[in-house]
Amino acid sequence: MLRDLLENASVIEIVATFVALGLIAATILCLIYIIFGGISFILSAGNEEKIKRAVHTIRFAVIGLFVSFIAFFLVRFITNLLDIPFELSFSNIVDLMTEIFASLS
Repeated sequence: MLRDLLENASVIEIVATFVALGLIAATILCLIYIIFGGISFILSAGNEEKIKRAVHTIRFAVIGLFVSFIAFFLVRFITNLLDIPFELSFSNIVDLMTEIFASLS
């Protein structure tokens, strides 16, 4: 899919794919930071400074994911407003993510 996209696609389709890849990366990084913050919270042993740091890590990860989804919906809204044929849905993102994970294994 990626090879066909880069060889035969228009600029708008390439941009849509990179937006999808950015959203996938933001989701994976959010998951990693939430796990890291949870482990830090568990291993803090009651130290207030470590607990604060772990809670901030989790909070900022969730805020970052929220901001990335807002940016995605804002891009969709602006392209619909300007009648740009920006075809990107969550099913396309899931298909792209499935293809990426299949190529890694």
